[in-house]
Amino acid sequence: MEKAEQNLKVIDASYGVKKLGARQGRTIEVGGTRLTWKARGVDTGYANSIYEMDLPPGKGIPTHSHPYAEVFYVIMGHTDFLRIDDQGQEEWVRCGPGDTVIAPANALHAFHNRTDKPTRFLSSSTYYHEVALERYGQAVDIDAPLPPEKESTEGEAQQYLEVLKDATINVQMYFPQARAESGLAVFQELAKRNASR
Repeated sequence: MEKAEQNLKVIDASYGVKKLGARQGRTIEVGGTRLTWKARGVDTGYANSIYEMDLPPGKGIPTHSHPYAEVFYVIMGHTDFLRIDDQGQEEWVRCGPGDTVIAPANALHAFHNRTDKPTRFLSSSTYYHEVALERYGQAVDIDAPLPPEKESTEGEAQQYLEVLKDATINVQMYFPQARAESGLAVFQELAKRNASR
């Protein structure tokens, strides 16, 4: 037992087990939503990443796909996940605490909080997903209040559309909305999808 204790003393703490508390991790705002990284590529040998998202009512991410799978696990509240079948028909799947949704590689999917209460879920994917989200996200304080709801200007909407186009080219994410005539059309579609059912 004494030899084992000696070996433990020589392990550098930076290579040991890491713990993040409930409100810890790098938080970014992307696409009008916030997520907090719970495990990043640097922590997992660049194998995968996990983020936690608190999604307020009326918020969501537009329909998209990427060449790697993504797994969602709902912790609190209810999140609606969109899946699209082979004939292009949309189906909303409402998930609550303990439910898991798996979006296979290249499958079109989206998620929205179409309720009147907050929801929280975990998302696990490859390190490349982290790279994509970090490219367009902006670091924020986890405790900072959410920006007030306001109507987006035409310029802001157009900038959002340019991000969707850039993501298709630079981070292998596909957004069907990138072909929209205007950024305002993209925001109108998001508002429609985020409406409570």
